[in-house]
Amino acid sequence: MDYSLLLVMPVLGLPPSVTVPMGMNVRLSEATDGVFELRPMFSHVRCHHSHWGEKDRCGTMKALRATVGLAWTPVPGARGGGFFLQPKLSGMVTHHAAGGTELPGAPGGRRTETGGQVSAGFDVGYRKTASGSRSFLAPVLGVGVGYSLNQQRNRVDPGFFFARQQGDGWKDQFIVDVNLDILRFGATFN
Repeated sequence: MDYSLLLVMPVLGLPPSVTVPMGMNVRLSEATDGVFELRPMFSHVRCHHSHWGEKDRCGTMKALRATVGLAWTPVPGARGGGFFLQPKLSGMVTHHAAGGTELPGAPGGRRTETGGQVSAGFDVGYRKTASGSRSFLAPVLGVGVGYSLNQQRNRVDPGFFFARQQGDGWKDQFIVDVNLDILRFGATFN
């Protein structure tokens, strides 16, 4: 989903963004995998872009999210494939360099903020393994609930809107993240 939106966003006149999720599954038993993921994210809005209505905003958003969890497959199929449930814990660090008109608390219209987030979530998906290997394809949907520290984000944030769906200001708040990894490719190691 992130990659398809990366290609479509400039065509729609929206700022480009890059998200590169990288992870690893480690087989713990026939039905359980340990899961680790790093997700660097980057988005940039040019200063002449006016996507936010009356307020002309611009800037760069950088973030790194780390996630750990357990993927449990109640009825594992051949080579570990099948329907799975994955509880997870995530932490994220963000760095936002913002500019533009009417930016509160920003002398000269520029402001730089560092923030973070911790959350617990739950994913569901179906893993289809390749014949003769441990590689797999898996559509995954999920949701996470956590606490956002000093971020300019809305309370409900689908992952692919990261750094585009801006809230009204930097604040601490409870946040709901929606995971829409429509297709995940990976491998499981023994």
